[in-house]
Amino acid sequence: MSSRIFPVAAFVLALVVGLVTPGVVVAKPGTPISPKVLEAVFIHYEHPAKGKPTPTPEDKVYDYYLLLGPMWDLSQYPAGVPYVINPTGAPVGAELEVKAAFEAWDAATSAELFGDSPVIDGNSWWGREDGKNNVSWQVIPDGRVIAGTWIWYFDNDGSGTMTTGDVIKETDIVFNASQKWGIDADGEGTTYKLSRMYDVRNIGTHEVGHVVGLDDIYESKYSEITMYGYSSKGETKKISLAIGDIDGTAALYGQ
Repeated sequence: MSSRIFPVAAFVLALVVGLVTPGVVVAKPGTPISPKVLEAVFIHYEHPAKGKPTPTPEDKVYDYYLLLGPMWDLSQYPAGVPYVINPTGAPVGAELEVKAAFEAWDAATSAELFGDSPVIDGNSWWGREDGKNNVSWQVIPDGRVIAGTWIWYFDNDGSGTMTTGDVIKETDIVFNASQKWGIDADGEGTTYKLSRMYDVRNIGTHEVGHVVGLDDIYESKYSEITMYGYSSKGETKKISLAIGDIDGTAALYGQ
């Protein structure tokens, strides 16, 4: 596992996000350029109902989504938005699982959303605006945290928050290396192999949804949708996108 320590400032910010409401966006001024760059952080937690009685069954909704506001200007990326994977501290084969997570969203639109050939770089880290869209594993002391996504975006309307018309500049995804990670051998089959681990592709697909421009949703009736904001060990259902995930992607980048 990686021994690199979660930066203090970022960790404090993550705690603030988590202690208010999981998934709440905290934006702060970034580099003083025009248009202004802001930063937003999304923290992914295990479902808080773990160990509690099973709730009363309810009808599930599959066709819902929430947009963050900002999106990529794909005219700047004719070959798709590039990204870098640092597999340090990850299980063997994690690079392919992360790529599959990106490709799941790429397949939801006819636009070339993400590049097909991510760079593998063991020295590429997250949490700072460095011109690269990083995916890495990092020790996060807070045991509640599964993963997190950082988004830097151009605040084109000067509102100080994410709104339609803002443009994503850069993103980072971090998997908490303090958690146990694995790769479910049978994908989304009924016999889960990772009852005590988080599946890389399952969590990765959710995090990439933020990179696409989709927000978390938390009502339990949406729990079958990839952008449902909670996860659990052994879960693999987020690997395949629900109707709402696909519709949200299409709303941003076309069908």
